[in-house]
Amino acid sequence: MFGRRVPVQTVLLFSVLAALVCGVLAVYFGLHHSWIAALILGVLAVWFAIDALRARSWKKK
Repeated sequence: MFGRRVPVQTVLLFSVLAALVCGVLAVYFGLHHSWIAALILGVLAVWFAIDALRARSWKKK
């Protein structure tokens, strides 16, 4: 932001953590039959996992 980039390691770390938290919460809500919350959190978990993979590919370059 404002001409400075966030380090790739930071993006990777926070994306992995967010994916794990969202995934665990999605399973929790799914087991308690709250399907809308489970669906939203599942989509977010996939979103953050893809972001982590993209950050990992940036790190390899």
